[in-house]
Amino acid sequence: MSAEANHLEHAGIVTDTKNGRVTISLTGSGCSACHKSLCMLGDSKAKEVEILASTIKLESGDEVIVKINPASGYKAVVLLYLVPFMLMILSLWLMSRFDEGVAGLNSLLILIPYFSLLYAFKNKLASQCNIDVAKR
Repeated sequence: MSAEANHLEHAGIVTDTKNGRVTISLTGSGCSACHKSLCMLGDSKAKEVEILASTIKLESGDEVIVKINPASGYKAVVLLYLVPFMLMILSLWLMSRFDEGVAGLNSLLILIPYFSLLYAFKNKLASQCNIDVAKR
């Protein structure tokens, strides 16, 4: 993995291509090579990433280089971890006037509409994710 032009690069192998989507298995030493922890590939287990089919023709078994923009990872962390945490804390604080059980339950239930909205807009969010694939 290298960090060239503010992108993280990782080698992978195409494992599946269907329905306009490409599944790539990322293997190797991962982020330990560049000392970045953003992509969570530091362990030796293979990770799979599914992306929309690119403009190049990919088939199962092709060796590819996956380029990931770190800003996409930071955006995902904010949307999936920071915002729900802040919603829970805010809800707990606002509902603290009531019974503790009601406040706790409300702060958990507030996550249902939030993650439902994320799911509803998953295609729009996925289109904003900057992952590029190039043949090796």
